[in-house]
Amino acid sequence: MLKERIDYLCHKKDMSRKELTDGLVTQAHFSNILAGRYPLPDDLAEPMAERLGVSPGYLLHTDDQDDDVLQQAEQIVEQLSVQASALEEQQVNDLPDRHDTLTVELTTALMKATYYQQLNDQDAYAYLHQSYLNFYLERFGRPDEAMLPLPLTKAMLFYKIQSARSRQKYHDVLTQVEQWLKLLPEQGETWLTAQQIRMEACVHTRQFEHAKQAFEKITSYIYEQRLFHRLSGLYVLYSGYCHSMQQPHEALLALSMAEAHLVYAQHQSDTWSAIMNNRILMLTMAGELVQAEQEVDRFGSMVDTQTVEVQQQMTPVLLVYRCEIELARQDWAALVQRLEQLRALTLTEDQQMAARFYSSQQALAHGQADLFIEEATACLPYFEQIRHQERLNILYEGLAVVSEEQRRYKDAAWYYRKLVYLLRHA
Repeated sequence: MLKERIDYLCHKKDMSRKELTDGLVTQAHFSNILAGRYPLPDDLAEPMAERLGVSPGYLLHTDDQDDDVLQQAEQIVEQLSVQASALEEQQVNDLPDRHDTLTVELTTALMKATYYQQLNDQDAYAYLHQSYLNFYLERFGRPDEAMLPLPLTKAMLFYKIQSARSRQKYHDVLTQVEQWLKLLPEQGETWLTAQQIRMEACVHTRQFEHAKQAFEKITSYIYEQRLFHRLSGLYVLYSGYCHSMQQPHEALLALSMAEAHLVYAQHQSDTWSAIMNNRILMLTMAGELVQAEQEVDRFGSMVDTQTVEVQQQMTPVLLVYRCEIELARQDWAALVQRLEQLRALTLTEDQQMAARFYSSQQALAHGQADLFIEEATACLPYFEQIRHQERLNILYEGLAVVSEEQRRYKDAAWYYRKLVYLLRHA
């Protein structure tokens, strides 16, 4: 690991190895040191550290992997292997970015990256990668890389799992989480987190029997250990399983169970938002539009009691729900009004693409073919990236029909093929 740290420091200083070793040691002998054939002597570490702008210990202890080091890295993994909302931001920021051992330093960086990603803090996430992580991921992130210390291996797997989840690549999530579980004792909060992610991945990859088995295993453990704070989140996840199994009544019942156990949850506001989100979307998709609207109103009433910052964050979310309901009703006049309200706000990428989707459907309903194609093709790549099947079904079919009407038969055939492929692999 000394070789990688030296290379990183030289990279940051825009310094070659020859410049680093000039007048201190031969290139051949230094290569043997970096290969681990000889130890780095103190009298060489000191002038090199001075040239690199670090302490001698930062070079001398890079490879240390004694019990204290491994225990410290393991504690960081356990501390941050939870839902980001369960952590205080100051708690994460207080973890030092630099450590004499690369095991602790890289473990900390990987776990911080997963935290920023879950919070959707793109600025912090990008800065951490550009200033540090990209370099080490290039060297340690490949599956054929040499074995890393156990805590660092766990941190690397958790990082890869969260990265794949953010990109909706659930086959990759399942592969990584199975490896992660092999490294965890079958007990404790981290093991439960891994099992819930595994269940989520099984649902998304339509391995429903495995998802059901995971749910039963997790539920049994929670009740045995009386970890009731986990129940609400588990039932939210189970509602997604029931929805995927086309069991709407059971899905809504699971959400009711989640709400009933909310009193035990450690971070009730986040879990409650997930409950409301799932319920509104499920009711809308089931055509229960009056109930869906009532739930949006209830959600809005709760948001009104929150801070101004939370209200600003949730206003576009509530408007997207209302747009979805108006689309289901085909109330185009109301949808246009909602879209005007939505576009006046600061939106996330997901909300921007949702607005363009609604606009495309409004244009299609009014025979505005060119506007439909403009809006549909603008949001299509995003929904392909996140594999939003319901949106893609509608967009592919609409684009195929409109292209055919405009005698653009090649385009029409292309969209029909994409639609058929999507339906076959649903």
